[in-house]
Amino acid sequence: MTTLLQIIQDTCDELALDRPTAVISSNDKQVRQMLALLNRLGRDLVKQYEWQRLDKEALLTTVQYTYTGTLTAGSNVITGLSSVAGLNTNFTALGVGVMPFAQITSVGATTVTMDMAATESGTVSLEFTQNKFPLPSDWDREVPQTEWNRTTRWPLLGPKSAQEWQTFKSGIVSAGPRQRFRILGNSLQINPSPPPGQMASFEYISNAWVIGNDGTSKTTFTADNDTCVFPDSLMLTGLKTQWKQSKGLDVTFDVSEFRALLERAKSQDKSAAKLYLSQASGNILLTNRNLIDGSFPSQ
Repeated sequence: MTTLLQIIQDTCDELALDRPTAVISSNDKQVRQMLALLNRLGRDLVKQYEWQRLDKEALLTTVQYTYTGTLTAGSNVITGLSSVAGLNTNFTALGVGVMPFAQITSVGATTVTMDMAATESGTVSLEFTQNKFPLPSDWDREVPQTEWNRTTRWPLLGPKSAQEWQTFKSGIVSAGPRQRFRILGNSLQINPSPPPGQMASFEYISNAWVIGNDGTSKTTFTADNDTCVFPDSLMLTGLKTQWKQSKGLDVTFDVSEFRALLERAKSQDKSAAKLYLSQASGNILLTNRNLIDGSFPSQ
């Protein structure tokens, strides 16, 4: 892959401009402008398509802690906890006297504050379960319908709308055998809070389109020897187009060339599904088309 320095040098050659010997450390306004334009181009391309080179998988394991604590009816604070290790605002509290889906809002030395008051008083055993899982640091957007609980082998139901979410958390029917999810507050939220030790997975599009010399992924060019996941010709043509546009020059041909390169890059990025012009035979196993009415005959 072509490095940042090479891309800008090649662009300067095609525009008949002086070639820089460095980019990141350069104080030349022209070079600084090209660097800014190239970084913006990369960020915009991330949004253009579900690039397979930016498609990542995230795995998470559900966590639960059981501690004893003292409740006071009408108070949001649980006192005298046997431990607060591992607890934070990503956890819910569950126990006798605790409202369903009570979320932790703060953690003290031996106390926990919930977003809803307790309904009973007494010292009880409490289960604190993680229901909010922070999104990966390089998260750009989700790949829809990839959220699964690998332990139960069931897909997570969702994403739920705000109205559906509040219905599940506040309505009469608040539980069930299936887990629901919603992406909110830069976290994957699961309802009801899952049992401990379960594994969930989902795919997402990363915003880390730059590759460092050491192989690490980054969201912007920070070194002259950085490369990126996008084709060299696409980046060079895109940079030329943006630079000309910033100078008020005609970019009719450049835009046309860039669009053609972009569509080619998309089409060649990954394989495509087979499309049938006639009805596909498929691999249908058990349906009402191949099961007789009533009970199976005994053999």
